[in-house]
Amino acid sequence: MTHRIALILLLLCIAGAAGAAVAGDALPVVQPEGRYVDDDEAASYLPTPPGSRARFRQLLNAAIQNNPRNVSALAHRAFLFMEGGDAKRARRDYDAALAASEPGSRYERHVLWSRGWSNYDEGDFAATYADWQRAIALHGGGPFWAPYSLALLYWSAGQSEPALQWYATAAVANPEWSTPEGVAVRTRRWSPAQRERMQALFAAWVATAQQ
Repeated sequence: MTHRIALILLLLCIAGAAGAAVAGDALPVVQPEGRYVDDDEAASYLPTPPGSRARFRQLLNAAIQNNPRNVSALAHRAFLFMEGGDAKRARRDYDAALAASEPGSRYERHVLWSRGWSNYDEGDFAATYADWQRAIALHGGGPFWAPYSLALLYWSAGQSEPALQWYATAAVANPEWSTPEGVAVRTRRWSPAQRERMQALFAAWVATAQQ
């Protein structure tokens, strides 16, 4: 038991130190409400085919040239720009995608969901929080992606208590989050940094649950 407690404290300290370095002010704490099992077609993306990143960019460019208000293409290109370190062009495309989205529609939710992940990868956790909270509110229910995404966000920001609460909610909504194999499946397309943080959160949640 002593070793288990020591492991929990170590994990929480590491998370707090890492989050404090990039997160700044603490995020507002929102408690889980209900079950988060609702589908959300807005939380989807087109994975880049292996070795075809340039071709994928060409297809997106062509789609946008054909229709400058193609929300999906704009959001996907923005995400690629952000991944490539071109934040200026990414923000331009995200802004254009939002402007082309009907207010309150799944298209607006998609842009907010996608931009939230881009902001997360940039370490702008406050902007991520704002985008995701808006997307959840527009959904109007309990979108499946909310608990694990907010758990990761709070954990990365060094706020371990709400992170563990949201992770527990994610594990109830989808049992895959309660096993190492399930976590590996759920995060198989995530970036290495995202997977590493989620695995650390999972280990802390397991250690806490076994107290």
